[in-house]
Amino acid sequence: MENKKLNILFLCSWYPNPDEKSNGIFIKRHAQALSLKHNVTVLFVKSVSNIREVVSITNEVQNFKEYLYFYPKINSTLPLISSIQKFLKFKKEYRSAINKIPNADFDVIHLNTIFPAAIPALYALKKYPEAKLFITEHWSGYYSEDGNYKGNVMIYYTKKIVAKAKAVFVISEKLRQSMLKHGLKNSYRLINNVVDTDVFKPLYNQSADNSVLKILHVSSLVEREKNISGIISIARKLKENNKKFHLTVMGENNLEIKDHLKLTEQYNLTDEISFTGYKQAEEIAISMNNANVFLLFSYFEGMPVVVLESIACGLPVISTDVGEVKNMIQPGMGIVLNTNSIQECVEALLNYKRENFSGKDQMHQSIKQNYSSEEVCDQVTQLYNLYT
Repeated sequence: MENKKLNILFLCSWYPNPDEKSNGIFIKRHAQALSLKHNVTVLFVKSVSNIREVVSITNEVQNFKEYLYFYPKINSTLPLISSIQKFLKFKKEYRSAINKIPNADFDVIHLNTIFPAAIPALYALKKYPEAKLFITEHWSGYYSEDGNYKGNVMIYYTKKIVAKAKAVFVISEKLRQSMLKHGLKNSYRLINNVVDTDVFKPLYNQSADNSVLKILHVSSLVEREKNISGIISIARKLKENNKKFHLTVMGENNLEIKDHLKLTEQYNLTDEISFTGYKQAEEIAISMNNANVFLLFSYFEGMPVVVLESIACGLPVISTDVGEVKNMIQPGMGIVLNTNSIQECVEALLNYKRENFSGKDQMHQSIKQNYSSEEVCDQVTQLYNLYT
């Protein structure tokens, strides 16, 4: 395969879709990065709300193709029957989508986030027997703190597909160790997520207001992972310390947003905290340039792209020590907290001074050198070549 322009099929369990606009955006960026040197075809199939028949979307930009298929959700009041119906429908629709790919001849099948796309990946391997299988895993379900790697179907398909892969790429050392503890033996390699350094960069026409500490948080707002209640509690402590600040929380989570708003009202913080909902990358980049500090207070993570994007914009980060964060936040780029202590984080924010951190251009260049599309494309290409 060395120095050859490969035909790569990306099969995805997560990908941006009508129900979850930012879900798996990091997978899309990996695909786009690889298309700088290879032909990449992305296939994603999912049930979504508010449709009555299959909707297909095709996008093509140079070496990058997307085939997206969305089908109506199955609604049943009988949980067991519903689960079986959903499984069979997913399998059928994904297999059908694989068969519709025009002029297909793939050198690599790259599975992104193992379950449930492992199911159609096994079919794709039979259809393209010459293709080499690689896996990139992002999911935190293997972590003991998460604990969602369970159920006979998931475990069966995960073990079966991992055994067939040439290598498994992961975005944190902790994820590698967690998967090995579950008996998922393979050759593991750490790879970087991609940052769009053309979008996430210092914008010098934007000026942060230093009279008020502007704190930014961007995530899925999932409480059990992102600890939004902890972030709101930090804001409460800042107010008790008479700190002038404003916290902007970006992200879409229709299931949990009511709880976050309720806690904000309970702590009398409606003037100090704004929830903006979903924002496009360009809007997030502007907000990062307007902020003074980015705050991540998660219980667990892999390689949170939003931390890299913040640093790329020249925005220092304060974060708990989760996933790869300690390796991502280089000296002068932010603060990695020793504990999950709210008080420790509050003290870091009370003592925050921008002049204690590196300049914006230096921060941007550090991300560009390690996480740009070109750099990640080269990194993954070298791994393809190593294992074939």
